[in-house]
Amino acid sequence: MSTPTTKNITAATTRTLTPPRVRLDRERQLLAPGQTVSSPETRLAYSVERLLGHGGFGQVYLARRLGRSSTIAETVCIKASARIDGWLREAYFGQLLHGHPRAIRVFEAFPLMRPDGEVLYCLALEYARHGDLSSYLERTGKGWRERTARREIAGVLEVLGKLHRGQMLHRDLTPLNVFVCDGLSLKLGDFGITRHQSDRRGITARTMNAMTAPSDILAG
Repeated sequence: MSTPTTKNITAATTRTLTPPRVRLDRERQLLAPGQTVSSPETRLAYSVERLLGHGGFGQVYLARRLGRSSTIAETVCIKASARIDGWLREAYFGQLLHGHPRAIRVFEAFPLMRPDGEVLYCLALEYARHGDLSSYLERTGKGWRERTARREIAGVLEVLGKLHRGQMLHRDLTPLNVFVCDGLSLKLGDFGITRHQSDRRGITARTMNAMTAPSDILAG
């Protein structure tokens, strides 16, 4: 997962360079059904189908991968935002948790230039077929047997344990950020709100240059 690279800003960047926050108009869809978006790095394209929801980071769309890939699922979520900070964090922590069976997978991250010149920051994410845990329980009225619930909760705690061992905090562990996937297995997601504890000393991953690849962030 990568984007074109410029390394003029290092991994230890001070808060003084943090870009201004961009207010998202929730009435305005950033992407349109039928629109094709593509990564300039991998050249993979995705066909946007419909808006699934929106939150503090941006908007989430159901999309289908166009073309062949052995590593990216055919059905994905495209998360789009006008803000770079959450995009960088989710790409960064998604890479750190890459391959963990209880973490929503981040397939790739890429910037997208709109015709009007606005830059959107996109993530191709694993699609949780049944949505977030809160919505699933409200919609179905069904839960899990105690033994199954213990197993699923333990799986989510495994992800948290890995974050904590790396001195990272998810900061908002709620049923809205736990997702129900195939087989009704639970996975933790929404890593755009995860922070490294070093942030309190004035260091943050969110101030990376927009063109720095997540793989380069990991390499330092």
